[in-house]
Amino acid sequence: MMPVDSPDTQDGEFEGAIPVRIPLTLLLTLRDLDTPEDPRELEEMDLSLNLRRRLGLSTVVLKQIRRYEQDGRDVSATEVASLFELIAKRVDAPEIFASTGRRIAREALSANTLITLRFGWRLIPIRLRRALAWGRVKKIARRLSPSSKVRIAKGMGGLVVERGLPVLATNGKGGGGCEIVTGLIAEMLLTYRGGEGDISHSRCEASGGDHCLWIFEAEEATRGSGGAAAS
Repeated sequence: MMPVDSPDTQDGEFEGAIPVRIPLTLLLTLRDLDTPEDPRELEEMDLSLNLRRRLGLSTVVLKQIRRYEQDGRDVSATEVASLFELIAKRVDAPEIFASTGRRIAREALSANTLITLRFGWRLIPIRLRRALAWGRVKKIARRLSPSSKVRIAKGMGGLVVERGLPVLATNGKGGGGCEIVTGLIAEMLLTYRGGEGDISHSRCEASGGDHCLWIFEAEEATRGSGGAAAS
């Protein structure tokens, strides 16, 4: 586990285990975002002086990626929380978390599901497509934060997460950890062709709320009969 100075993780308040694919995807996303398009830049760069900017290329991160790939076992929520908090120190942390959420969504869908959505989506009503997308989001969110209570908001237009750890552990530090869920929702709705619209994180535990709430506000042309009422 990569060390991080965090009283939350030291207190051991995080419960359960998280599929290794989630922290692995986070590190792979970090590595890819930190890799310059022109490899020659790395030859001229002193990583010891640019570690915060190029953390994804550090020896520690690369070793952790190999460990996750070779081990394959679930990872404790405490370890994942430490990883989230480490990345949360980055200025571009919200982008990293959102990109990770989108990547997790893409990897969660089987080839058969993608084929069905690609060629048969016109046969599925938009309200049902949204329901299927929210169902997938709920399932992944439960894996992401096993000690949380996760449910679909009333009207099938949003997601509610109570006691959202370890995701929210980073949000309180300004890292925007909740963006991983925002990215997950955005990619699932896009893949299931749930219509155009905006996703807002309108309530957050880290900001004093009693739960986190994400809402999808569909544009009028694609609203259909599935509203976006909140819980």
